[in-house]
Amino acid sequence: MDIDANLVIDPTSKGVRKAVLEHLDLVAQFTGTDVFLLTPRITDPDAVGASFNGCGESGLDQRLRIAIFGDTESSEHAKTRILIMIDQIVRHLEPLSGMGLADDPHS
Repeated sequence: MDIDANLVIDPTSKGVRKAVLEHLDLVAQFTGTDVFLLTPRITDPDAVGASFNGCGESGLDQRLRIAIFGDTESSEHAKTRILIMIDQIVRHLEPLSGMGLADDPHS
């Protein structure tokens, strides 16, 4: 599955947020799966050598990838837990008033 880098990268340290890594580790431990946070996928194979010319960003999809390995049921459970984490991050970043949910007491 893919995730926008701006959701998990700390802008001040330019690294993955500690809480995200801890949650991915917890999900892996709890579900018995192996969970990996991977670098963006190369979308243009011809742009691989372009980084030497200063334009390496053009060949990369800017989303990070999350790979989950394990038996089917455990992998689906891990995927669900990670999707919930992503949803919580998005809800935290987006103002509720802009989504028309400010008056919802269950938010």
